[in-house]
Amino acid sequence: MRPVIKASLHYLALAIISVIWLIPVYAMLINGFKSNFEVLSTPVLVPPTKITFEAYASVLLSLAKPLINSLIIVIPTSFISAFLGAMGAYFFYTLSYSFSRASSAISDVLFSLISLATFIPQEATLLPLTRLMVSMGFLDTYIGIIFALLIFYIPTGALLMSMFITVIPRSLIEAAKMDGTGDLKIFLKIVFPLSMPGFISTLIFIIIQTWNNFFIPLVLVTTPGMKLTSIAVLSYSGAYGTLYNDTFAAGMLASIIPLAIFVFLGRYFIRGLMALGGGGKGV
Repeated sequence: MRPVIKASLHYLALAIISVIWLIPVYAMLINGFKSNFEVLSTPVLVPPTKITFEAYASVLLSLAKPLINSLIIVIPTSFISAFLGAMGAYFFYTLSYSFSRASSAISDVLFSLISLATFIPQEATLLPLTRLMVSMGFLDTYIGIIFALLIFYIPTGALLMSMFITVIPRSLIEAAKMDGTGDLKIFLKIVFPLSMPGFISTLIFIIIQTWNNFFIPLVLVTTPGMKLTSIAVLSYSGAYGTLYNDTFAAGMLASIIPLAIFVFLGRYFIRGLMALGGGGKGV
């Protein structure tokens, strides 16, 4: 196959995937500009005959506090999870390397233990998590929600960062240790800067995951003033009726921040994946 034809098919496939991905975003956007009657009486992908900002205006007022709450919780949670995950992945890497000469099975067990918390269903922790938050006095607080999210996303950060840190040449770490450098300094001065593309990719992933997390705020938030965006959007679907234009507008506003992060930082996410694929394996 000629390179031109191969490249054309490649871009055609990307264009088709992009259009499919943008269809829900387009539907949310245009239906938020319709009246509720027009949403019910016209196809979902048909643009509005008369643009109105009432739905977006009313939803923005009611979502302002949940959006702020989400930012207060998501930003520190994501940075702490990614950084501590990177630190944990590095120390696991050095520990597994120490044991790998004696037994590779020990390395596999250590990696499995780090990965285990990532795959535990959050719903399975309902009772112990709630009792822990109540006993610590963290129910309905920013600290409580952040603490609960960290329990699940620090292992996620460690799992993802372990894939990036293992491509750093071991010779660099061994040379630093021969000079008498401690593990913490090696991590901060050598490993962390070299794994920065992976750190950014991990950070973006955790931001999107924590922003969309539904179970933790559902369990640990009981007052309206502490609602997060993922919970507040649910209130637009009622048992006795639904304002569909408000629902579309709420979904769009709730998606703006993760969409903006992925659009503006997406190239760094891809760069991290490319660094993972092109990095040299430690020897």
